[in-house]
Amino acid sequence: MRSYKCLLVISILLVVTLKLDAQRSFNFGLHAAPNISWIKPDVSGEVYKSDGSTEHISYGADFNKFFIANLGIGTGVNVVYTGGKLQYHTAMAVNSTVDTGILSRKVKLQYLEIPLVLIGTTGDLLGKFSIYGKFGLGTSFKLKAKADDSFLADNATDPILTTDRNIGPDVSFFRESMIIGLGGTYKIAKIISVHGCITYNNDFTDILTGKNGANTSIKENGKVNYVELSLGVLF
Repeated sequence: MRSYKCLLVISILLVVTLKLDAQRSFNFGLHAAPNISWIKPDVSGEVYKSDGSTEHISYGADFNKFFIANLGIGTGVNVVYTGGKLQYHTAMAVNSTVDTGILSRKVKLQYLEIPLVLIGTTGDLLGKFSIYGKFGLGTSFKLKAKADDSFLADNATDPILTTDRNIGPDVSFFRESMIIGLGGTYKIAKIISVHGCITYNNDFTDILTGKNGANTSIKENGKVNYVELSLGVLF
């Protein structure tokens, strides 16, 4: 609920600001963004591998300021849901004992992201349609980190399942990423447009801060990346 209230307050403030801008040199919008995300592990000494992608839906508010007709900067506030699947050998506590085995983990992450991107646009084509590209950075702060686990102990036949395990202590609070996007807008009224954008969000920073349970000398390492389709409205 706090995230929704924050977005509502930001929306009201920015809409009021837009009313005061006679030159329409900036715009404001809201969007929803389904994504496909995955984690790329980089760990030596133990076999860590990506075990598949996961699907999520994020949402946010956009604010774009144009210094000239076809070039500007964009920022905003995004609540991003992302994650991925990992499989690796580790040790876990099972029935008051610690066993080694294979862990299949579905990581579920929630971040608050503040993007800062350079935007280049063609301007209106055929009166209503425009194409734009964006490139920049995304600075994200962890809100939640949970996992659904399937642990198969060595010499066991049935896995032990755990849902919504809190893995916050093993996930970095800060995430920095590169943003590359290509999209288009279509004007449906004088100051209202709909838009869609395909964006690749590439992680720069290691999100895993824990150590391997079977060998504590090995630090976990992984980066979460995703591709999203953002759909929204601009005012």
